[in-house]
Amino acid sequence: MINLRPLTPEDIPNLPQIRPTYKSSSILEVERSGTGLEIGWRLVERDLPQPFDKGTLYDFDEIAQAEIRARLERPDDTYQRVAESSGLLVGFLDIELQSWNDTAFLWNLMIDLDYRGQGLGRRLWHRALDFARQSDVRAIMIETQNTNVPACRFYARMGCELVGINEVYYTNDSSATEVALFWAYRLPGYRPSSRR
Repeated sequence: MINLRPLTPEDIPNLPQIRPTYKSSSILEVERSGTGLEIGWRLVERDLPQPFDKGTLYDFDEIAQAEIRARLERPDDTYQRVAESSGLLVGFLDIELQSWNDTAFLWNLMIDLDYRGQGLGRRLWHRALDFARQSDVRAIMIETQNTNVPACRFYARMGCELVGINEVYYTNDSSATEVALFWAYRLPGYRPSSRR
């Protein structure tokens, strides 16, 4: 049985129990066309000769833990839940309101390698969606990488739209493999709030 419960300060040092890394046998390659204001981008899924392995780059290091702790200290603007199985943290949801544009930014929706494919990601997503609806925001915003094809497929299945590509988000190196992809889930029935 996997229990979803609020994140506590005591959980933060234990977040590295979650192994949220990924491997992908394909990549969403960016193809550019045109120049200047006539430029366009297209994503094409391409098989890789060797799977892309994210390795330990998603681990919850000290900087990530400090950022999560800072959001935990603002409970009116955040919704953070952990998934726990037999005392072990196996998933994490971390979403924050962005009042400047009436959205919620999904910082983390991570599932341990051994707990994928059991509906836990969908359960956490629906919690994020409920929080966004109750907060009366217009959209949930998400950032993924073109190398994380499983996550891209997940967000597309959840009804998110790809709304942007940023080729220099992670590095200025034009030969770099990873490109940032931005997704949005538009909430129907949005009414502008008085938060602004």
